[in-house]
Amino acid sequence: MSEAGFNDDFLEKELFGGDDDGLDSASMDVDDMMLTGQSMATVDTELASATEDADAAATGNGNSAPEDDSRARLERSRELLTAKLDIAMDDPPGELTVLHHPPRALVGLVDGAQRCSAFEVVPTISLVNPWQIYSVTATPNMRWLFTGGEDGYIKKWDFNSTVNGKQLLTLGQRHSLVDTISKGGVTASYWDHTDVVEGGVEMLSPVYSMAVHSQALWLVSGMKSGHIGLWSVRHDEGRRISLLCKHKKPVSVLRISPDEYGLVSGSWDRAVLYWDLNTGRLARGFAGHTSQISSIEFQPSWFSERNKASQGSEPVSGEASGGEAGKEFDFQTKGPVLMTTSIDGQCLLWDVRAPKALPHPLDTPKKTPPWATSACWSRDGKKIYVGRRNNSIDEYEFGAGSLPVRTLRLPQNSGPVTALAAMANGRHLVCASTDNVRVWDLEQPVERRSTVPFQVIPGHHGGTISSVFIDESSRFMLTPSGNRGWEGTSNGHHLGYELTPVA
Repeated sequence: MSEAGFNDDFLEKELFGGDDDGLDSASMDVDDMMLTGQSMATVDTELASATEDADAAATGNGNSAPEDDSRARLERSRELLTAKLDIAMDDPPGELTVLHHPPRALVGLVDGAQRCSAFEVVPTISLVNPWQIYSVTATPNMRWLFTGGEDGYIKKWDFNSTVNGKQLLTLGQRHSLVDTISKGGVTASYWDHTDVVEGGVEMLSPVYSMAVHSQALWLVSGMKSGHIGLWSVRHDEGRRISLLCKHKKPVSVLRISPDEYGLVSGSWDRAVLYWDLNTGRLARGFAGHTSQISSIEFQPSWFSERNKASQGSEPVSGEASGGEAGKEFDFQTKGPVLMTTSIDGQCLLWDVRAPKALPHPLDTPKKTPPWATSACWSRDGKKIYVGRRNNSIDEYEFGAGSLPVRTLRLPQNSGPVTALAAMANGRHLVCASTDNVRVWDLEQPVERRSTVPFQVIPGHHGGTISSVFIDESSRFMLTPSGNRGWEGTSNGHHLGYELTPVA
């Protein structure tokens, strides 16, 4: 056992594709380390050293051919992804709703957002909250904003009043902020985030994740026990309608399906589940991750095409096909694709229609620590960005293999990349690290040293950003501060920005 809590056999399996006996116990060492928030610096050192040894050994044995590496990665993926969920599936199962319902219509982009050469990003709002915010969500029209975190309360903010400056910050509140921030968040209401534990006792639970219905009819939230709370918002606000009880550890990610009849959840128990919200039953489980789930996102391109098709003719219908067991990911046939990442750096692509097919793994580059708390698609769904611990972002092309096509490297002292979001013009990427929030110009070649490829956005410094939220119209951006129950400290600043396209 290493000093930082990693099992040495687990390191060997992850780096060299060794025998997978005892994988569960080794993975629990990783989870226990993350629960205690223990530093990963020692692990990073061990991984760099182990990888160098592996490279030297491969060179000495003459086994460094790309074909051999690719074949070895595939075999390791097959061994790893034969894992089964330790969760009882419902019989009969629920419906994979994205295959049977058209996606909802998206809010239109602000004029010029799709073709602009840059965005002017100005921080103007501070949501005054003394606790860490783990999750933020909002209605597509940005009428209502919801936040939740370690205090165990769900807070509802009147975002229209906030943007219009109905409540200004005091001099004391503005003292540690940049000059452009003068508007304070207007709280509309809040309610207890209560969970039912053993014996039927109700107690407050931190809000690890959230997602809200587009018309604010209901909201879902992830709890520490593994339960998912379904809450009424518009009528009888704050009433808990139901609890979805399958996960066994904190629910770290929630994503409402584009049709809004389904829900995808990810947890610290390493399970990703698809729920049919019409019946409350599980439609599918995604087994393959070896650590806590950190992000989940649907590929945006398929749903935008399907939305256009359903508006011009009859709604497009889809049928789930079983697929061949052990079959590789099909990049040729268009369909709903789900991307999931876990805290150990795994990034997997799933074909929602084929429950028996293997997911497509996106490999972590050599000498890169196994770590990822955030990943996102580009707006056109052709690229994937994964934030890493070693001040870098890996860029992958959908359908172009398992290795990144390039790596975006931040300054050496910037710290881990904890949150990412793609901007509407497809040219810029918002990346949040410990030191600052940056907007990266993806059209700038990374090899050029004469030009700085990013712009630093003022406001945050020296704190962990839990997420980067950009509304559908690309008018506003939010960056709450919090560690989501993992490693990192909050600077207590939860900021809002106004975005203006620049021609």
